[in-house]
Amino acid sequence: MSENIIDRTYEVEFLNCLVDKADDFKIIDADSHFAEFSGVHISKIHQGKLFLQDILKPTDRQPFFDKICRKNARYIYMDVDILNEQGECVFVHCTAENYEDSSLCRIVFADVSKSREKTQEIKQQAKEINHLIDLVTGGVCLFKVTPDMHFEAIYMNQGACRIFGTTKESYRQRAYRIDELIHKDDKTVVFQAVGKAMATGENIDLEYRVLTHKNQFMWCKCNAAVQRYDDEGNPIFHAMFTDISGVKKAEERADAANDKLVNLIKNLSGAIFFSTIENPFECDLISGDFVRLIGYSRSEFFDRFDGDFARLIGEKAEKKAEEIRKKVLKNGNSEVHYQLNARGAKIVNVIDTRKLITQKDGTQVLMGELIMNDE
Repeated sequence: MSENIIDRTYEVEFLNCLVDKADDFKIIDADSHFAEFSGVHISKIHQGKLFLQDILKPTDRQPFFDKICRKNARYIYMDVDILNEQGECVFVHCTAENYEDSSLCRIVFADVSKSREKTQEIKQQAKEINHLIDLVTGGVCLFKVTPDMHFEAIYMNQGACRIFGTTKESYRQRAYRIDELIHKDDKTVVFQAVGKAMATGENIDLEYRVLTHKNQFMWCKCNAAVQRYDDEGNPIFHAMFTDISGVKKAEERADAANDKLVNLIKNLSGAIFFSTIENPFECDLISGDFVRLIGYSRSEFFDRFDGDFARLIGEKAEKKAEEIRKKVLKNGNSEVHYQLNARGAKIVNVIDTRKLITQKDGTQVLMGELIMNDE
């Protein structure tokens, strides 16, 4: 649709006529387009029935005559309004050529009224689109990458201006380099991603920090891709920037809380571990006493056994797992007895107790403890 609009934007019709300035600006010749536009048959024009002042807007007549009659003026260019057959004013670009040693003047009117109308339509559409883009909470940005790997913004919506700490007026007045706002620790990965996108056409999906107008760094998510190239061959990227500082802070708080939980569990008294209902012997957290009970280090347990101590139970593991599942789903807890093959072929008799825990997000996990059974 946009291509059709652009094509119609440049509809131009040329109207040619020959005027004798010495004979009261009589039009002595014209082409068929001019005749059709003026509504005067070409034969009437050849008979001298039409004058230049007949088609000029009254307020434009004298300024027009003054310009084409100016001494030593060979070529004249101006914009005027001329009258069509219906007496309506039509905006045209005019090129006049005065003949040497003659009172004749060749005039070409370029009827750009349709172009002008379509241009106004496109400007209005662009204004509406820009308004809609400004309503987007994220930052919409077009930037070009120069041969020196400078990222120069050529368009930013209000959201992007807020993120980068500028205004539309400011970035339009000078080359606004958004690459200068990237955190020094993130520049390498950003430049590598942009270089790869330029080489392969792949989209960019990155999270990195940018410097705000408050001289603070803000986390943003950038999705971008090369959309076209300018006349100098510089790639133009379309990009969407989203402020994810809140998400990052939440992740940091969650990581900190998780670290505290892990440290707490590691130091709990008793061979404590956590697993899912589906895989009762596959753990993601284990205490220090659990490590001491099985005789393998924490890294050995997760690297060698993938955190699954069913391999220490042997062929009875699946039967015991099913027993645990049935009991916890029925009662919310379970107790089963079995033997573990600890390090050094040591056989350990244990009582496996479980408790079903429902977390805040609704997911369920099993908290277990292995108690040595010396009976």
